[in-house]
Amino acid sequence: MNKIPVSAIIITKNEEKKVSRCLNSLTWVDEIIVVDAFSSDETVKICENPALPWAGKTKVLKRQWTGFRDQRMYALNQAKNDWLLVMDADEMCSNELESKIKSFFDNDQTPPHRAYKVHRVEYFLGKPIRYGIWNPSYQDRFFHREGVTYKNDIHEYPLFQSNPDKIHEPILHSPDFNPEHFLEKMNRYTTIEARDRVAQGQRTNAFRLITAFPAMFLKNYFYYGAYKDGVHGFIISLLEGISRVVRHIKIWRFSQELKTEERKRDRK
Repeated sequence: MNKIPVSAIIITKNEEKKVSRCLNSLTWVDEIIVVDAFSSDETVKICENPALPWAGKTKVLKRQWTGFRDQRMYALNQAKNDWLLVMDADEMCSNELESKIKSFFDNDQTPPHRAYKVHRVEYFLGKPIRYGIWNPSYQDRFFHREGVTYKNDIHEYPLFQSNPDKIHEPILHSPDFNPEHFLEKMNRYTTIEARDRVAQGQRTNAFRLITAFPAMFLKNYFYYGAYKDGVHGFIISLLEGISRVVRHIKIWRFSQELKTEERKRDRK
C-alpha cells in the first residue's frame, strides 16, 4: 500500500537547530502534526518551508505552552489518523523503525497490538550510551489513540487500555546531547518535579540532601553499570547525582515557601 495511515505528532518550542533532522526522518508518514508553543526562532518557518521534503504533509498549529501533558493531548486530538507516532524535535526515526511500522500495514493489515514501547538510543557527546539508568530506554511512542490520555506534567506518558508490546527498531536521540543541554533540561524539569512533589505532600530533610548525590551516583555508576560506558558513563553518573540533589533542594525551597504562605493565611 502507498499510504501509511500514521500521523507523527511533535511538540516544539525554539527547536530550529534540531527540528529539520526530525522532520526529514518522517516524510514516509501520511501526516505530520507540529504543535508549536509560539517559538521565537525559525522553528515554524522551517516546518512550513514549501521547498523542503516534508512540505505538503506537515501541519503547524500554534498553542500557548500549558505543560507537556496538555501539548501532547492537543496534538493527539488534531491528528487525522488513529495510529500515532510520537516524536520529540531532537529525535529522528531510524530507517529500521520506518520499515518496521510500514510492515504492520502490509496488505491492508493493522498492527497486532494497540500500543508499543519503542527503543530509543541515547547519546552523550556523540557516543551511544548502552548502560546506566538511561538504558534500556523504551518509550510509549507508537499507538492507536482510542481511549489514550496522558499523565504527568513532566516525564509525561500515555495511559493505555492494554499492555503495550515492544519495538526494538529505534528512535535516535540527538547525538550532540551534552552537559549544557543536560543542565538546561535539569533546571526546568526539577522545578516542575519539585513543585508537583510538594503539592502531593512530599518533603525532604537534611539526611536526604546530604545523601542524594552519592546515592544517585553510586546507583547509576555501579548498580546500573554506567562504568561500562567509560568516561561518558562516569560523567553521566555525576550529572544524575547533581540532578537528584538539586531536586531535593527545590523541594525544600518550595516547601518553605508553602509554609510561609500558610502562616500568612493563618494570621488573617
